[in-house]
Amino acid sequence: MKQDFNNEHLRLADAAEYLGISKVTLYRLGENEQGFPKKIHITSRVCIYRKSDLDAWLASKEV
Repeated sequence: MKQDFNNEHLRLADAAEYLGISKVTLYRLGENEQGFPKKIHITSRVCIYRKSDLDAWLASKEV
């Protein structure tokens, strides 16, 4: 995993790797899954996720 920005922000490919899913699945979750963290647009071509938001979403999925 690349160290982009800092340890608290993940670019899309890194977020997908962190969650153990493909970039396509990450995109689908972002579009269709209610409660999935929103991506943050840095520029027109760069988006990130907050790692803490992804961790909170994962925690909400635990049974």
